[in-house]
Amino acid sequence: MESLGDRLRIRREANGLSQTDLALKMGVSQGRISQWERGSQPPHEQLEKLDSILGEVLQREATAPQGSSAVGAWLSKARLKANLTVNELATKAGVSPATIYNLENGRAENPHPRTIKALEEALGNRLESEEQVKEASEIKGLGEFVDFDPYDVSNLPDSAGVYVFYDISQRPIYVGQGSSIARRIKDHEQKFWFKRPIVEDGAYVEIADKKLREQVETILIRFLKQNAVINRNKVDRD
Repeated sequence: MESLGDRLRIRREANGLSQTDLALKMGVSQGRISQWERGSQPPHEQLEKLDSILGEVLQREATAPQGSSAVGAWLSKARLKANLTVNELATKAGVSPATIYNLENGRAENPHPRTIKALEEALGNRLESEEQVKEASEIKGLGEFVDFDPYDVSNLPDSAGVYVFYDISQRPIYVGQGSSIARRIKDHEQKFWFKRPIVEDGAYVEIADKKLREQVETILIRFLKQNAVINRNKVDRD
């Protein structure tokens, strides 16, 4: 189990900040940041401000960077150039902090075009390889394979298609389909299993035809076998 100091350090590094950089934003000394990360003097009275700068220091387990995609590399570079933390950029772009973290650390590689556009506008920096990203994520005969944050309610995909939930280790644990993915996901919100780290992130492909959606869903569940834990246990099937 990660300590608060560990989570703070990982969040700071994921934001591309040195201890001195974070100290300047917090209005404290570099030594104080070092004490917080070592755990010798926890930042009890500063947690709210830390959350506003780094995002989710307390709420969820921190994840170390895993290596980014073309989008993640652009995003990290552009964000640092704009001197914005992940949480600050998320607020400015109207996306969730998890969306940005997942892109920068390589957990997600194919964001929705509207997500890219929101980030470009917030950063004032255009993604030059956008067409290449779109081409790489396209599944011939179907559509684009798109990553999304299942907890970012305002940006859930509202199209028809097949979706997959992944846990914190990126293991696919649930496959679903529907005429409105957003509506189906909202149906999951009251389920006991719909929470981090059981469901950490998701991806979907748009498929308009109902019969084809059902066929793809069935094939995926059978391919995943025991890995599709929730489907296998019949916890939440239509």
